Amino acid sequence: MAESHRIWSQKLSVIFLFILYTACTPAYLVRNQPNLAENIYALKVDRIEKQVARNPDNPDLLLKAVSNLTIYSYGFLMEKADREVVKNYHQGKKLYHRAQNIFNRAKDYGLRGIKFHYPGFDSLMEATKMESFTFKKEDVPFFYWTAAAWGGTISASRGDLDYVVELPKVGWLLERAIDVDSDWNKGVLYSAMISYSMKRTDQGGKGKKLARLYFKKAIESSGGHDCSPYVTLAELVSVNNQDQKEFEELLKKALTIDIDIDPELKLSNIIAQSRARWLLEQKEELFY
Repeated sequence: MAESHRIWSQKLSVIFLFILYTACTPAYLVRNQPNLAENIYALKVDRIEKQVARNPDNPDLLLKAVSNLTIYSYGFLMEKADREVVKNYHQGKKLYHRAQNIFNRAKDYGLRGIKFHYPGFDSLMEATKMESFTFKKEDVPFFYWTAAAWGGTISASRGDLDYVVELPKVGWLLERAIDVDSDWNKGVLYSAMISYSMKRTDQGGKGKKLARLYFKKAIESSGGHDCSPYVTLAELVSVNNQDQKEFEELLKKALTIDIDIDPELKLSNIIAQSRARWLLEQKEELFY
């Protein structure tokens, strides 16, 4: 049972491996003093939530809240939980629970911000046809970060069906964002869709083909400087296909990318390369 939960969590959590590209905590600290970086970011999150409590309807603060809480919960707590649960299941479970609580708050901030501009947003999400409605480019950050937070709650639930059934709403937000500005922030939306394509249930056997299509677009949009698409494809598609050769090639490719070329991607690339090394260490568990 613990093994199946661990695999589920690993597979779903990579949906938002790429979310750290905007984090403000210096990359040096994340790489060399991760505990200090986590403490600094925890203080930042606490400060932002206090600001939102004083100004609950300020959309700029709500965007800061959904983005920073999501960064903190995924970048520090989920990455730690994925590793810890392999060694200490109960301690890992506690970390997932803590992460889920933060993701839930982040999601609520994001939805509140979207509804500030679109009071009828809930009914829009239920609509089967969107041809008559157009969102704006300014909506993309809210859609992206809310999708990230929502996906985080699902990932941290570790397969709880009460949360998993909400996955289509994550896809809805990502698809609307792509409709408006597909290349936003160097292809992070495409990176998200790699994972979503592998988890959605309405594509039959087309998930892997779609994932590879989005992988190609993500690489093109980042100029090949983003490690995350390689890690995501390896962890989801290569493992699913039990293709160890491709798995190792993709992760080794991610590890060869010079993280100093693009400063905007540096932090997310540090995290992605760290995960790539860890996955290579786990290959005996992932392939059989």
